Amino acid sequence: MSLTPLFPLQLVLFPGDKLPLHIFEPRYRDMVRECLDRDMPFGVVSFIDNKVSRVGCFATIESVENAYDDGKFDIVCRGGDRFISSSYNSSKSYLQASVTRFPDEPNPDDAVKRQMDKTIQLFEELSDLANLKFENPALPTPKDSFGFGHLIGFDLAQKQNLLEIHSELERLEFIFNHIKRSLPKLRSFKDVRETIRSNGHFREFPPLNFNIDI
Repeated sequence: MSLTPLFPLQLVLFPGDKLPLHIFEPRYRDMVRECLDRDMPFGVVSFIDNKVSRVGCFATIESVENAYDDGKFDIVCRGGDRFISSSYNSSKSYLQASVTRFPDEPNPDDAVKRQMDKTIQLFEELSDLANLKFENPALPTPKDSFGFGHLIGFDLAQKQNLLEIHSELERLEFIFNHIKRSLPKLRSFKDVRETIRSNGHFREFPPLNFNIDI
């Protein structure tokens, strides 16, 4: 049985995301070395309410920016396909699982385009109210549903919900409804800037204590 290394983090990785990471914990140094040696991805799964989410996203290591003498790494990863994990395995220092890819259900292209146009229109209003374009003039207009994931004030659980939705049309509707509910508050308070942040720095996450029933 082929097993995929898992990296539980307090974030949600979406397909296409760029994720810089500082790898300092010994078990994940081992994981990164194995992935580099075997030219294989690892799986990023979110850690929410002291539980590891079953649906995650493959992370391919695009570059090693720094390899330190003490075994730590600075790496840059890219989100790939989604998966659902099962049959957890703790035979190595890091968690592994048997995973199955988690493909989308098909939608009519014209329905997706109509919903995308409607969602972008609301997103532009949100961007103006939150001064997103002023703070980051290079902020691109999202090309698909996952492109909105870190830009509209979702909390961690909402991001995980987005990751687990089975179709592009349903994800766009989920995003549209969230923005629609948020706009009245933004018009009144204009304080969403504190919840809509991203950065390109290497991120260091504290070790997580979790138990998996195997």
